[in-house]
Amino acid sequence: MSEPNDIVVGENLRLNNELKELRARVAAFESSRWWRLHPRFMLARLRVRVSRKQNKALATPSGHTPTTDEVDALTRRFQDDVLARGNFTQDWFTMHIPTWEPLVRELEGRRSRILELGSFEGLSACFVLWRLPDAHVTCIDTFSGLPEHPAYGIETSRLEDVFDDNVALLDGSRVRKLRGTTRSVLPDLVDGGETFDLVYVDASHRVLDVLVDAALSWRLLAPSGIAIFDDYGSVPLGKDPMHHPTPAIDAFLEVVAREVEIVDDRRQLVARKTV
Repeated sequence: MSEPNDIVVGENLRLNNELKELRARVAAFESSRWWRLHPRFMLARLRVRVSRKQNKALATPSGHTPTTDEVDALTRRFQDDVLARGNFTQDWFTMHIPTWEPLVRELEGRRSRILELGSFEGLSACFVLWRLPDAHVTCIDTFSGLPEHPAYGIETSRLEDVFDDNVALLDGSRVRKLRGTTRSVLPDLVDGGETFDLVYVDASHRVLDVLVDAALSWRLLAPSGIAIFDDYGSVPLGKDPMHHPTPAIDAFLEVVAREVEIVDDRRQLVARKTV
């Protein structure tokens, strides 16, 4: 890497560390007594809490709920069986296994169909292939990475080859790879009348892109199917809301409020389609 690029990467890492410190200060402020007691914020949080609690009570997955020890053991096996053997430079997924495990248990023993928007190196797709030996996964990605990746030293020139090698560790024959943007590929799946049991939305983070992805993937989701939206949560201080998924996810949930149940909303928002 050239010296100017090294300087850019170093500066981005420094700014990222400063941003983390700033977010920690904001989190401390939000947990302060003033913030918690302010009437306007109390009322807003109460409305959201009551609505989500009612939906979660309806949407809790049936069957045995895995214990923390069971999920930890499962995560370690996946790390040993797949993560350690594959060509993965980033692990943005295994932290979500506690959220995913109760959901994938519902799909065990079925020829379930999974749709993934945004695959990167294939880690989440590999988890599905590893965890559900009868499942088939459709992955949509441009395989060109995000514009900000080079600034953080993330290599994307061979991203598609890396994805292919990683899914081949499990069973590449159960993966359908569709190269392109979600807005260009998803309409073809809708027109083809395809349906999926689980949809993972983790492509562009731009608000308008997320709205389009949510609307089209919801049409593809089977009744009682699950949609998982990545990177859900408060928009970080200083972050342009138009470049964060949460405002789009919240707006979409308002539109489909009569046909959705919220299963989880920690880091990732999990919604079940009820019609």
